[in-house]
Amino acid sequence: MANTMDVVKLRQQRLRRKRIFRMLLLLLVVAACIFIYSKRDVWFPKLEGIGTKYQNITQNKNADTEGNFPLSVSGGVDYYTSFVNNNMFILCDMYVYIYSDDGNLKDSRQHAYSNAVMQTSETRCLLYSCNGTKFRVDTASKMVYENTLEQPILFARIGKNGYAAVVTESDTYACKLCIYDMSGKLIYSRECVERLLDVSLHENGCVFATFGAENGEIVTTLQSITFNGDEVLWATAPISTLCMNVYALSDGGAMVIGDTSCAYYSSTGALLYSYDYMGTLLDYTFNDERAAILVKNDERRQSQLLLFSKIAAQPTEISIPSIAKCVMIEDERAYLLGAKGIDSYTFSGEHKSKLEMTDSYERLMKNGKYFYLLGYDKINRINANGS
Repeated sequence: MANTMDVVKLRQQRLRRKRIFRMLLLLLVVAACIFIYSKRDVWFPKLEGIGTKYQNITQNKNADTEGNFPLSVSGGVDYYTSFVNNNMFILCDMYVYIYSDDGNLKDSRQHAYSNAVMQTSETRCLLYSCNGTKFRVDTASKMVYENTLEQPILFARIGKNGYAAVVTESDTYACKLCIYDMSGKLIYSRECVERLLDVSLHENGCVFATFGAENGEIVTTLQSITFNGDEVLWATAPISTLCMNVYALSDGGAMVIGDTSCAYYSSTGALLYSYDYMGTLLDYTFNDERAAILVKNDERRQSQLLLFSKIAAQPTEISIPSIAKCVMIEDERAYLLGAKGIDSYTFSGEHKSKLEMTDSYERLMKNGKYFYLLGYDKINRINANGS
């Protein structure tokens, strides 16, 4: 009997020691976590730096070249590029790189957004997670703000005034439109009964395009609103095209560029002019209330450049004897990137210059006196030479 009691006591002591050891171990782990968290400002930047040792975009270190171009892009990396205040923003899978116009890396910022999309204005960059719930606004010097929403984001836009328009899914409507001011404060929201395709912000409100169907055809309708209430200033009759982008005009009207046609509308929503493309839409751009639209004819291996210099005016039509790649507008010129170089045109249709190229590129930007050429694995810069 005494031996049995001794065995029971030994087991109880052993269990007690195990419980004490586990408790001390737990307290030690909690204390370590509290210490690490309290020192997060010290160790987190160092840890973050480990991830930045590998850059998707790298500079050219050849001292004999002008600036640091070409920039090398890691093979297979999808990237998007735009200029903000003469700084080149490059969006990659997990980072936003900010380069000077000479190709010097000024900053790299992690965004950690899946399906990240970038939209820019003259002074700000908007990043959002397509089908995610986060978006943020950056300048060249800092991240201004970041917001997390309750519903997944369908798309977002940023205006010249720094306001951001974010369109999300909705539990009870087709989608929801939210407008944020320059500090990230929500100033307007609207539940929409029709799915929005695009939003163009202006000083006191916005113009948005909605999607619908009539008689088996896809149609687009535009509406103009202010942020002072839910009243619709004007709405257009449906047009038989799928809106690619809508642009608010200074006179209160709008231009819509669709997949098969484009159209101008007055400040009351009346149709002023429409144009049906004689080919497949290839590229388009809009700047300073001028538009350039590039269409292609695959059978003839030709392109057509449409230049709209005035609101609701017949465009200048230019035939291109090859399939061009993209078009851009700056300083009252339209610049066309083809397989063999860059051609510049006035809006009256006069061919002004041609820059020959040996390498192949897919996209074109211009900033100051330089062209920036975007290829699969590099970003290059060449002098515009007065083009």
